[in-house]
Amino acid sequence: MPKYLVKSKVPYTALDNFQKALEDICESIIIFEDDTSPPSTTMDENGFPIASIFQVDMLCSDKEVAICRIHAESAAALLGIDAGVVVEEVENTNWLLACHQGQPEIRIHPFVIHSSVSDTQAKAGEISLKIDAATAFGSGEHPTTQGCLKLFTKIAKKQKFSDVLDMGCGSGILSIAARKLQPTINVVGVDIEEEAVRRTRLNTKINACERNYQVVCSVGFQKPETHKTYDLCFANILAKPLMHLAPAMQKHIKTSGYIVVSGLLDKQAPMVINAYQLCGFIVHDKISIQGWQSIVLQKIHNQ
Repeated sequence: MPKYLVKSKVPYTALDNFQKALEDICESIIIFEDDTSPPSTTMDENGFPIASIFQVDMLCSDKEVAICRIHAESAAALLGIDAGVVVEEVENTNWLLACHQGQPEIRIHPFVIHSSVSDTQAKAGEISLKIDAATAFGSGEHPTTQGCLKLFTKIAKKQKFSDVLDMGCGSGILSIAARKLQPTINVVGVDIEEEAVRRTRLNTKINACERNYQVVCSVGFQKPETHKTYDLCFANILAKPLMHLAPAMQKHIKTSGYIVVSGLLDKQAPMVINAYQLCGFIVHDKISIQGWQSIVLQKIHNQ
């Protein structure tokens, strides 16, 4: 049976009411920022500007498409907006498989990152990372992931790690890379999203490194499984959560241990660094890629 998308462009100011008007009408609603629209004057909780226009796509069957279009047009009329409602037929595709097959091969020495369905072969001296990341952040494409991998590779040449924390693990790419480079480490992965936890567990199995690798759904250090000390932590999240975590990191990172942080813009780096300096960390190394900063912080003493 064919599937259809009823597509609308909705101003951010009307987005909540538009979405509520369409709830329970279709199979699912997909909402994302329209990259072509200018930013609004509203900032999200992490200080990033929110787009002024959002794309709202309703996935419908052939029996639902007419009523879905009528509801979208009626909601737009009631809200006094021009949503430009259009209908587009889509192929009945295994979207998850298609995402994995379309995932690009990325080389960040010594790692070659690819999906589990790719026929990519690691060359001599390379380490294969099979990462299926369609439903969780961390495919290797984003500058923050690349920055973290580059910085970790540098410190791993001189330092052996035993206990690693992956805070906001997403797909698990960073800690899986650490585990494949240093196979004896123990890992605790943490994410607030159940789907990320599920995806990380799957990726550890794909990469045959699930042993001594525990993943929990938690906010920060709330779960007992996280209550230990670590000599290395990855925290590729966002600037404000990183700052809020600084005191807890001071408690859970061993003296001389490292945190590889990212998810922050260049202009946000000074305030993140300041938060960690107040908790006994110094900047060991850093890198900027396309305006995104990744930093290695080292704990030098307890405050």
